[in-house]
Amino acid sequence: MTSAELDQRVVIVTGAARGLGAVIAECLEQASASVVRVDIAGGDFAADISTAAGNEAMVAHALQLHGRLDGIVLNAGVQHVRPLTEFPEEQWDRLHGVMLKGPFLGLQAAWPALAASGTGRAVIVSSTSAIAAEPDKSAYVSAKAGVMGLVRATAVEGGRDGVAVNAVLPGWMRTEMAEAQLRTAVDGGLDRAEAEARMFARQPVKRFVETGEVAAAVRFLLSPAASGITGVGLPVDLGLLAQ
Repeated sequence: MTSAELDQRVVIVTGAARGLGAVIAECLEQASASVVRVDIAGGDFAADISTAAGNEAMVAHALQLHGRLDGIVLNAGVQHVRPLTEFPEEQWDRLHGVMLKGPFLGLQAAWPALAASGTGRAVIVSSTSAIAAEPDKSAYVSAKAGVMGLVRATAVEGGRDGVAVNAVLPGWMRTEMAEAQLRTAVDGGLDRAEAEARMFARQPVKRFVETGEVAAAVRFLLSPAASGITGVGLPVDLGLLAQ
């Protein structure tokens, strides 16, 4: 890939104020894309992407700024960890609203513009948890698994509209979400090294996935080099799903 493989392409990135979303946005800008950063906390545009109105507004904003939309990266995410019998219904609804309903609404709002682009591409951030489940994360795991069904279904529809839809499946990344879970483990009596070792137990490579590694995969899926790829989930997981 070159530093200009996304030249003149307009891409929305959600959840872009910090963490993985901010790194993805920067990576795409380095490839000469025009990036519209969307986040409920602010950025280029503030929107609640769990609502139809928020998704419609972010797409309208991108079109007003640039007159076109070539790609969308649906990255916004939240987490809540509790055993099934203690999991609050409102947290289930919140996680599914942001991470499953949100991507559905985002694709729905962006689809006409992506189809008009001629080479429209969407990438949704799923997770290795969609395939290799973890305890106490029933809402997160089911939402991320649902994303994979959404990717496959919309990729089939995209074949007739010229829109490619894919996902990336990151393993454990050094993000605020992972740090929060580490703190919870430490507060529960583990030392940090033991908590990290438990995170990495199923990975052949015993380290965090770097956010830049995931961003590079997203950049590839948005690029002309991935023109033959649609309907897949690309793991960036240091071998976790290989076992």
